[in-house]
Amino acid sequence: MKPEAPLTLVRYQDVREALYDPRLVIHKPLAVGQTANHLVDDATGQRSHRVRPLRRSLAQHLAPRRVEHLTDFIESTVDSIVTEAESVGGMDVVRDLAFPLPVAVMGELLGLPRKDHAQLRPLFEAITRGHDMGATEQARQHARFAQTAAMRWIGPELRRGRPSPMLKAILSVADADGIEPQMVDYWCLMLLYAGSATTRDLIANAVGLLLERPTDARRLADDEALILPAIEEVLRFDGPVRGVGRVATEDLVIGETPIPQGDLVYLMLADANRDPEQFPDPDSFDLTRSSNPHLAFGMGVTHCLGAQLARLEARVVLARLRKALPLATTPDADDWSPVRLLRQRNTLTVALSDQR
Repeated sequence: MKPEAPLTLVRYQDVREALYDPRLVIHKPLAVGQTANHLVDDATGQRSHRVRPLRRSLAQHLAPRRVEHLTDFIESTVDSIVTEAESVGGMDVVRDLAFPLPVAVMGELLGLPRKDHAQLRPLFEAITRGHDMGATEQARQHARFAQTAAMRWIGPELRRGRPSPMLKAILSVADADGIEPQMVDYWCLMLLYAGSATTRDLIANAVGLLLERPTDARRLADDEALILPAIEEVLRFDGPVRGVGRVATEDLVIGETPIPQGDLVYLMLADANRDPEQFPDPDSFDLTRSSNPHLAFGMGVTHCLGAQLARLEARVVLARLRKALPLATTPDADDWSPVRLLRQRNTLTVALSDQR
């Protein structure tokens, strides 16, 4: 028997309305036992009360004026990676740049010791597969194992590192609320994962789109002012998050779609961001799109706290690569992940020449 298709919202106005609706709570596919009950705990706020003070603190540490102080660190990290790639004639953008950069940046914010974190990539990818639309119980189990392994790694690393301002703030919230150390390790792991997984895809997708569009790459090379609108158009046109899962805490209707209590619904950001009712010529990549209210980072209380940090990292990458991209080539075919809720590349090989 063919499995029933998941309930989805695809129209821009419907997805936007759903993102703001407090009756739709975040789907947690890796939760087990009582913690998997979205309806009782989340409807009353009893499970989320611990998260609220942490969210407020993180919002302060990830505010635009605060993340700008990371610019020098990001620029030096990107320059080191790209200079090495130019010296050897190319790189795998995902492996060498898009994955290690945001992990290093989040590690800097959390005070983790500076090192190569490549061993985290398979663990993070297993966690991603476990969160995906239609994930099997085996995939979810593998994700839980990966999450446990990563937590066993991050705990000692946090205690071996330096007490960064963000980590101090997290520890202060935990101390005030009587949160156990294991939960602090989980919080930090999820920050490291969430702050790197989708930023990786934003960076890789931005580079990939420009490699596919040499005319746009040349325009960007000639006009640095196009970097910021280019990032917003990448987020709209090929954003890293294709969809997010929500669970209804009561019967409700979004647009013309009834959603019964307890049902899972996917808010398809990628479809909403190409809704012709909202975006003229939505299937065209337009570096100069003047009105671009995309939903790539969500909305409301679930708006991505790291949105400005992700934009900053993408901005630095494009500023460093913009002169090289018009001459760069990619010899391999597209290699996309089968994950349904993320627009994620496995690899992106690029041949570069030293422009310096």
